[in-house]
Amino acid sequence: MKIPREETSPMFHQMSFEDREMFAYNSYQERKRQELANVAPELRIKYCFEFLKGYVADRDQEMSKRCYDGIAKYSELLDWSESHF
Repeated sequence: MKIPREETSPMFHQMSFEDREMFAYNSYQERKRQELANVAPELRIKYCFEFLKGYVADRDQEMSKRCYDGIAKYSELLDWSESHF
C-alpha cells in the first residue's frame, strides 16, 4: 500500500512575502519602542535641555513649549527616593 505524498510531507505554513515584511517591520518597531521605554527619565530631561540650548531658535515658542512639556512629563517619573540634596 502506497501512502499519498501529501500525508508524508511536512506541512509548513505558507507566508507571502508581504506578510514576512510586515512581521519584520512590526517586530523592529516593537523593539524600538522597548528601547525607548528603557531610557531613564534623567537622560530624557538632559536631552530636552541640550536640545533647548543647542537647536531651538530664540523665538520658537512652539518648540520651547514642547521641550518644557517633555521636561515636566519626565520630571514626574523621577525616582526621588534616592535623591541627595
